[in-house]
Amino acid sequence: MWQFDQDVVSGLANQGDIQNGKGDFFNDFLGVLLKRGSGKEVSARPGVPGLSFRSHKLDCAYPATGDVRFIVETKATGIPRHARNTRQPNPEGRPGSADLEKRVKEAALKNIDIKAEHSRLAGKGHGATSDLVTFLRRTPPLTCMFITSRVVSDNDRLRVEHYARIAQVWFDYCGIYCYGLDKARTGYEGKQVHTTLDLDRVLSQVQTALRAMP
Repeated sequence: MWQFDQDVVSGLANQGDIQNGKGDFFNDFLGVLLKRGSGKEVSARPGVPGLSFRSHKLDCAYPATGDVRFIVETKATGIPRHARNTRQPNPEGRPGSADLEKRVKEAALKNIDIKAEHSRLAGKGHGATSDLVTFLRRTPPLTCMFITSRVVSDNDRLRVEHYARIAQVWFDYCGIYCYGLDKARTGYEGKQVHTTLDLDRVLSQVQTALRAMP
């Protein structure tokens, strides 16, 4: 991440790298960890239908074909200030929490849409008196949101945690990894987050759940 961001600051990274580089790496890295921890092959999967949208593209899913049983939405946020973003007022760059609210909203809608379509096809609406969160918890597929954020301050980290707790309402699991400049400002270091959101801990739970799937 440090070397990538040095390329961003120097101008070596192009706009496509800036928009997708970290996210693609994070997604691939999680795919490897999930496979090693569960024995299941997870991969990006396009064309998964929802109740209102005909097709959703999934960052990580299992299995590769047939009814989807497991979904991961990944988000990578935060970028240092660079020449391509002349309107960035913060000398530390774009905060990790800057557009996280919008991303959680978008991912939550996809999650609800896919689960609603599964329920429609199964003919199990769970009744009109069931609240939405209960419906989401007991309706397949199992859904996760994993976030990595370059944070610029403690307040920025706390805001990332805030949006991650909102994601916990809509997803079965949500885990985050926050990082930022070390004291010498010569590299990155991990920033401590609440244990209920810590990506390493949440990932262990998810691997166990995935391992038990047929």
